[in-house]
Amino acid sequence: METTNLNNTLLALLLALRDSEIPLSDTEQSDLSQAAEQLSANPKAWEILIEPRLLVMIQANEPLNQRFQAAKSQLDNLGDTIPLNLLPSEAELEQAVPKQKPQPITRAIPQVSSSDLRSNEITNMAIKVLATPNPSETAKKLSSFEQFQQFLNQNLAQK
Repeated sequence: METTNLNNTLLALLLALRDSEIPLSDTEQSDLSQAAEQLSANPKAWEILIEPRLLVMIQANEPLNQRFQAAKSQLDNLGDTIPLNLLPSEAELEQAVPKQKPQPITRAIPQVSSSDLRSNEITNMAIKVLATPNPSETAKKLSSFEQFQQFLNQNLAQK
């Protein structure tokens, strides 16, 4: 599984949701929730099952797709140098994510390389946000994304 692609796609989706002005339809929210469930249950199914369905849902929503493509391009240009300190902390996630019935399973972060650590951290954050009843509103509550977006814009301006 290509972790940079996974991370960039999930972060681009969260940034696009955060910047989206148009509320998601019930179907779109259901699709995101289902993607979170699948990602939680079997992250190895990302490339074969989860990502293609997610991309179809994103492409069907033109405003969301435009924001997603812009964020994905910025993240792809950044490469594998995502500063973790600019991403929402566990405490910020806990505040933003409404308490609901059973939470998706958080994957343990094994003692492995830093790129794998980053992958699990980003995946866990995405699962929590996408599993909420309104992922766009949840993403908007994560103030760290504002700093992360500024970092991306500065990085793009320097190139």
